[in-house]
Amino acid sequence: MAALLLALLIPAASAAIVWGPYITNTTPGSAMVTWKATGEAPGWVEYAPEGGEVCRVASSEEGGMHRVLLTGLLPATTYYYQVSTGDETTGDCRFRTFGDQTFTCIIYGDTRGQKPIFTQAERHGLVAERIAEEEEILFVIHTGDFVCDESEWDEFFAVAGPVLRNTTLVPVAGNHDGSAEAFSAIFGLPPYYSIDAGSLHVTILDSNDRAWADMVTQTAWLEEDLASPRSWKVAAFHHPPFSSDRKRPGGDLAIRAEWCDILSRNGVAAVFGAHTHAYERYRANGTEYFVVGCGGAPLYPLAEEKPEGYQTGRGETLGYVRATVSPESIVMEMVTVAEVSEEGEVTIFPRGAVIDTVRLPGDTPLPEEAAAGWWGAPAAILSVVTLFRLRR
Repeated sequence: MAALLLALLIPAASAAIVWGPYITNTTPGSAMVTWKATGEAPGWVEYAPEGGEVCRVASSEEGGMHRVLLTGLLPATTYYYQVSTGDETTGDCRFRTFGDQTFTCIIYGDTRGQKPIFTQAERHGLVAERIAEEEEILFVIHTGDFVCDESEWDEFFAVAGPVLRNTTLVPVAGNHDGSAEAFSAIFGLPPYYSIDAGSLHVTILDSNDRAWADMVTQTAWLEEDLASPRSWKVAAFHHPPFSSDRKRPGGDLAIRAEWCDILSRNGVAAVFGAHTHAYERYRANGTEYFVVGCGGAPLYPLAEEKPEGYQTGRGETLGYVRATVSPESIVMEMVTVAEVSEEGEVTIFPRGAVIDTVRLPGDTPLPEEAAAGWWGAPAAILSVVTLFRLRR
């Protein structure tokens, strides 16, 4: 892990942007722009709302990780920006400050590869491409395990680049993502924190083993954090408290005992996890628990025996959850991107293949396409195409 921290902090000889840019820490009035560059050239960000005056903020670093906080922004406003280091400048990128009462966000995770069998580009790339095609995404929650090990970060940022440069990233620490120090060095965030976006309060927790030494502090913080007056509350952490993963029957029972009662008592509508490389959904004490570990990592078979509260699930599937949030409702849809057989055959689903929809509260009308079901549109079932067979 020391090697990763050195790679983050020590610049190389030639100048190039190798990670990013990506946006974190967004609020109604600010946002953090981060990128990694080689060489010792200075860097800066130029940004403006549409039709507005262009502002320029220099990075305090020369080489390595650049992190620039943009302040004095207008709420609920789309900003266009570009990043420069030395003679290299990115194309136009964008993000939107928080403040909209109705918006769409994406949740997915476990994007790591499994070399030499497959790379992130081969599987995570399929999911990232579909997410990049979604319109007006306010932010993306990544539920952890961005990489298999520290050598894979370059590949992650290359594959996810089209998504990350045009929205806000809300990262969750996974067990493969390194130390808490490395997580903070990459994302400029502590391993547990929260954000407010419109009518939604999002609580991010660190469920990794390293956190258990200070679990009392984190759990006390959770109780205080969930006092938020927002209309809706959701939480995300890496290890699912409910799962039919054959390797971990029932899910992470310690996490379930520590946090689930607190989450339900405080009106948390949905909890998003990963770690089990599949899609599952459970319901317990009025809270929906999603397992969204299908962002590209090696897919796991699910056991036939399910924990109490099981609603639905699907293994051998790549995809993501799309949530549409308003003060009155949340509609969450599981969008499938591809199916991967045990032999490694990848079958691409057409755009809009929704296999599970949850609406909160329960009397909320579904979107027209979700009400039809994925079988309701011919394109969503009749035009499945086999793309390629992966190496084994």
